[in-house]
Amino acid sequence: MASPMKEVSTSQPSQDASSANLAELRETVANLAKDIASIAERRAKAAGETVANAAETGASELRQGIRRQPVLAMGVAVAAGALLALVVVPRSRPRASRWDAWTPNWTPNVSRSDLYDFADNIQRSVARAASAAAAPVTPTFERMVDALSRADTSSMNTIIEKMGGWFQKAQDKAKEKMR
Repeated sequence: MASPMKEVSTSQPSQDASSANLAELRETVANLAKDIASIAERRAKAAGETVANAAETGASELRQGIRRQPVLAMGVAVAAGALLALVVVPRSRPRASRWDAWTPNWTPNVSRSDLYDFADNIQRSVARAASAAAAPVTPTFERMVDALSRADTSSMNTIIEKMGGWFQKAQDKAKEKMR
């Protein structure tokens, strides 16, 4: 059975063989991409020609229909124009004032007292949140500081020394790779 890949002799180093195989594969992929692009281009041209031919055929049929029955064609054109005019032209409504002309229909009616109520609600909510949040934070913080002050630091020192050793080894390896 024949393999699509060329066999590499073992007398050459493996890097030369793999780079040669890689170059061949890249060339094959580039050729396949060119072939696919040319096929897609041909299909796009054929589809464009098909659409152009269909549009041309439809236009010629429409012209023949207009020449055969001009009265019917004018009636259809008048009806279509009237429908288009109804859709496009806006309805005229009397406006109450100039201010109504400047405000869209979706704007809410907000008064000054509504804004004052809204500001008052926000101010009260902030005050409630500040008073409620301040109470439990300080005892928790005091307990955490007390626990840290009573903690045995000898185990912490060994952890810090181990981490320092790991970071030093990582730096040394990075320096070796940079060389």
